[in-house]
Amino acid sequence: MDDTDRKLLVLITQNPRIHYRELAKGLGISRQAVHHRLQVLTKMGVVKGIYAGVSVSYLDAVPVAISGTSRSTCIDTTLDNLGQSEFTRRVLVAGGNYLYVVGFLREISELDGYADFVRRVAEMHDPMVGIYCLDDGLMSYSVDGAGKRRPSYRALTPLDFKVIAGLKDDARKPVADIAKATGVSTKTVRRHLDAMISDGSIEFNAPMDLESGGDLFLIMHVELKDGADKRAVGKRLLTWNYFHDQYVRTYSNLPGLLMWVFWSNDMNLIRRALRETGQDKEVRSVMLNFVYNERVYLTTWRDKIPDAQLGKPGDQCQADQRRRSG
Repeated sequence: MDDTDRKLLVLITQNPRIHYRELAKGLGISRQAVHHRLQVLTKMGVVKGIYAGVSVSYLDAVPVAISGTSRSTCIDTTLDNLGQSEFTRRVLVAGGNYLYVVGFLREISELDGYADFVRRVAEMHDPMVGIYCLDDGLMSYSVDGAGKRRPSYRALTPLDFKVIAGLKDDARKPVADIAKATGVSTKTVRRHLDAMISDGSIEFNAPMDLESGGDLFLIMHVELKDGADKRAVGKRLLTWNYFHDQYVRTYSNLPGLLMWVFWSNDMNLIRRALRETGQDKEVRSVMLNFVYNERVYLTTWRDKIPDAQLGKPGDQCQADQRRRSG
């Protein structure tokens, strides 16, 4: 990949439905060139698909991360087995058989059972269990459900769910195709889709396999000193702007830990980031992991909602029932 490819991937990640016209303008190339590059990146396996679903924030779901060293002798089998749970969204595999398992829970009461499942299936002796902070101001776009939440959302209609179902496996599908499948006008579909995007009730995801393009996907564990302001440290890391794309993950139950996630093809910058993070006055220690494999699961309970046609007339949307007031 070259830098234009990397900029293209960043724009797609931040807005998976961004128009080719906007991509061309942002990259300074023609729309035909954008289309060709995206085709090549998809063929290489860098772009693994672009998907849509009811947003985690609308459902008031609970994203969690369970991580640790797996003693499994066959990681592929472990990944298959982790996908047996309706909660498992994706799994990252890093050096030394270290796994990051991301799950979407309906309620926090499901955490203990899911953590036990991951511990058993992944053969983790002492996993770290983190509950994502969802609105800490350290992410410019939603990743694994983290992002700004509204106090309340309008209820989704049957047509809204049909639109989401139409975009589920191809979030860049033209509005006209969805209109044809649903039997309503293009204008109506566009109005419903725009309303869901504005409201935050629909979520898009564009998983990438950066290693297929020759870049490195990294996660830096940043352990803070007692009393450190994790939000301030996270903002400080992000202002360095070393990398093509980056964000900082925090956890509501782990106040002394940050996860700095980024990707790069420049080893000198990676070393510099590691060194300078370790020198930060509020940082106790750092540990860097290189992710070499990722599995995304599209069979969670959340993914099944559109096909279950929740929100039919006479039914009370389960998503609405699960949302908290704040």
